Amino acid sequence: FFTQNGNYGTTGGLAPCGVMEGTDLVLEDDGSFEMILSKTKKGKNWLKIEDETGMVMVRQTFLNRFKEVPAEIKIENLDGRKAPSPITPKMINEGLKMASMFVAGAPLLFARWANGFKKHVNELPMFDPETSNKAGGDANIIYYHSYWNLKEDEALVITVNPPECDSWNFQLNNYWMESLDYRYFNICVSKGSATYEADGSIKIIVAHNDPGLPNWINTCNHTEGTMCWRWYRLQKSDQPVQPNCEVMKMDKLKKL
Repeated sequence: FFTQNGNYGTTGGLAPCGVMEGTDLVLEDDGSFEMILSKTKKGKNWLKIEDETGMVMVRQTFLNRFKEVPAEIKIENLDGRKAPSPITPKMINEGLKMASMFVAGAPLLFARWANGFKKHVNELPMFDPETSNKAGGDANIIYYHSYWNLKEDEALVITVNPPECDSWNFQLNNYWMESLDYRYFNICVSKGSATYEADGSIKIIVAHNDPGLPNWINTCNHTEGTMCWRWYRLQKSDQPVQPNCEVMKMDKLKKL
């Protein structure tokens, strides 16, 4: 759980404000919890907000999204107006400005990032943490962003020996850094869903067609796009591990 100052459609970025980990929550006997968002500390679970706070974000990390249950979270206004304020010309003007800035700014941001990732196509270097945090990234996650581009007879083979961490995952995206369709296609793999090698390492195959090997990531008829690897909450004694990438011909995969 975290709050951010600023908002989409405004200038100045998204500066972090308050943060609370799920492991820090004080739970009731039935496993539920109540969290207070306020400027001054209140209650068992408190998340800080300020005058400039414009967003509250909740991230639930799944080891296997098909077997785990999403949290049900309700928001209640404890004080202040119970109904929206009357719409004024000023509100409409500010809302239209924010909408136009978001429509123009979001594509520019992701296009700039995607074009920058083309400097290391089919590789996965570590992404700058400061840049990530300013854009609303999770400070507990070490990100590896890049660009991929594969011919019909090529595959991207990613190998790594995962360090001790709460979770990790790899996902394939389109040019705009939107994940491909995970509802119908296998476009991601995680700590809880991966098939491991005998030595504990991981081998992921990004390819247009099923190579008949574990951890195949489907390109969903895209020939290029962006991709992301995440280490989530590394153990303090461990350092982030660089995933190794190699482009291979499909007919060579049988030797893996």
